[in-house]
Amino acid sequence: MAKLIFRKLIEAKEQIEASLRRKELSSEDFSLETKQLCALREIFHYVKNERWISQERSKRKALVFLKNHCSYEKTRDELNATSKNSLEVSLSYISKKLESRIGKNTIELIMEGRLDEARIQFETGTGKLNPRDYLIEGFFNLLPPPVHSHTSLSTCEKELKFLLVFTINHLMELAVKYNQENLSYLMYVLTSMDRAIAEERRVLYQLLKGEYSRDASGESLNLNSQIAMALEEYALL
Repeated sequence: MAKLIFRKLIEAKEQIEASLRRKELSSEDFSLETKQLCALREIFHYVKNERWISQERSKRKALVFLKNHCSYEKTRDELNATSKNSLEVSLSYISKKLESRIGKNTIELIMEGRLDEARIQFETGTGKLNPRDYLIEGFFNLLPPPVHSHTSLSTCEKELKFLLVFTINHLMELAVKYNQENLSYLMYVLTSMDRAIAEERRVLYQLLKGEYSRDASGESLNLNSQIAMALEEYALL
């Protein structure tokens, strides 16, 4: 039977604590162990305090198992379970649920000292780190579904640039370079019910929807040409 995530956690914590004590006694640098222990404690805190499984009964079973140092016998006695085999099957299922949240090899990354990678993997799995927090709303709807392939970051330079254009950070830096009064007015046109600017609102929405994106022959127009076409129509109103 594969080692349960609970046992991996306890063994990792014990190993780091032993190394920490040894280095403290010998006055060696123990900064790495301190950081590793902090990372493991964050995972323990998540297991104990966050909702990572839907059934509270299952979570309690996991916590009792952890408290009893992954002893099936002690856990079975505390829970008044009748069958050791059914308890093992249940804990195996619960372990896989937790592992899918914190990451299959997050603990191994911590033990290897790859703390940044471990933290990002842990926060991604638990939902604390979400790409939607960094990209503009709706952007994911424009992209294909996520699929693992044989490519790598080094072959995605053009696509990385495309991604960065739609980050909230990039757009915030870009926005401050423009006239804030004009931007506020455009927002007013888009969001108000002011009848006096009904024509402006129509032209602006048509521009945003791409209705000025092609010329009469169907050729694509650049942004400057689209804006010029929209303003020309507005001037004729």
